[in-house]
Amino acid sequence: MKVFLNLTELLSRLHTERKLLHELFQARQKYNFRYEDALEFVNHERNLRLLIDYGIVRQEGEMLELEETYQHFFEEILRLNENITSTTVEENLKQLKNNIDFYLKERSNYDSQRKYINKIIRSLRNISIQAEAKTLELKRVINDTYRHERNYEIKRQKLEEYQSTLESIASLIRQTERLLEERKDILDIMTPDQIITRISIDVRLRFKDVFHFLIELQHTIRDYLHQIDAHNRKVKHIRKLKYLKDQLTWEKTTTVCQILNGCSHQLFETTSNYTTKISLSFLRDTDTGIDVISAAQSSVSKRKKPNALVVPPLKAEDLNPGYRIEDFVDTDKIAEAFFASSKDLYSFVKYYPYDSPKELEQKVEYYTEIILNHHSRLRITEDWRTDGNINYPMIYNIP
Repeated sequence: MKVFLNLTELLSRLHTERKLLHELFQARQKYNFRYEDALEFVNHERNLRLLIDYGIVRQEGEMLELEETYQHFFEEILRLNENITSTTVEENLKQLKNNIDFYLKERSNYDSQRKYINKIIRSLRNISIQAEAKTLELKRVINDTYRHERNYEIKRQKLEEYQSTLESIASLIRQTERLLEERKDILDIMTPDQIITRISIDVRLRFKDVFHFLIELQHTIRDYLHQIDAHNRKVKHIRKLKYLKDQLTWEKTTTVCQILNGCSHQLFETTSNYTTKISLSFLRDTDTGIDVISAAQSSVSKRKKPNALVVPPLKAEDLNPGYRIEDFVDTDKIAEAFFASSKDLYSFVKYYPYDSPKELEQKVEYYTEIILNHHSRLRITEDWRTDGNINYPMIYNIP
């Protein structure tokens, strides 16, 4: 099998054949992707042969599938892996232990110590990130397994395996906390800026959240297992009852008839609606019948003739075909005139020559609108003046 010479060559090949890799990844659980189907997603058959030669795609007869290493990488990145294990957490914990020991053995070599310090920092971060990621992935696969797995025996076995994985993650977290506690003195003196100490504290805080999540997932798995057991017991009883019924012995060997006789069958029956017809002699010859006819007629009349809305008559001025001119004031026009003057804004707006007389309250509204719309061109001072019951600041235009 060929090996890529560098990372650039690998990334270039993956990018070039991204369409085929996408299709293979989508069909990873069907195992029905044929060699001839793959030719539709590559420019030339030679490109497909290169993927096979470099171990990106595996060929089994006429079938193709994505190599396990690349498939696992894509599933890990996209959080789609169904085979959740605690291997990565365990590997990082082992590397953490080894790197601490290697650091102690390199006391006379500062450069080597610094190298192992960087590896210790990386291992600490990876442990917390992987523990949290694996726990979140477990929650997803646990719920998916319970909802979509149709075989109850397989469902139970998978849930038990996930429960073992949860316990192993919890055990590895405890081992990591124990190691951090035992080597605390060494970790505190590794870096002058105490970066490892801060990372250790952050890791422990993450572990605390992960522990709570693990406990919640354990309760969820136990609840699912109890529901599966209850369902299995019910299925076994039903199958046994059917067998006895087929053997024509269930009435004598079981209490099913007694139980059914004690059930309220009305609960399972459909509701029947019965109508009562009144005799014509009752409606014609009795006072009560006549009252009923009158009430029914009144009800029918109301449904046929809904109450109409009373519309007031039009006034004489409403019939006038003339036009109504709206009294509109363009405050932008007033503002432009103000910027060409040297007065303060309040006085300018108050004594501006309007087309029609304006109340003081209206002029104050125009004054406020100009401030809001042209704030950047105004110089607002701390000098305040009074006009009756109106207090206003002295505002000038910015030259």
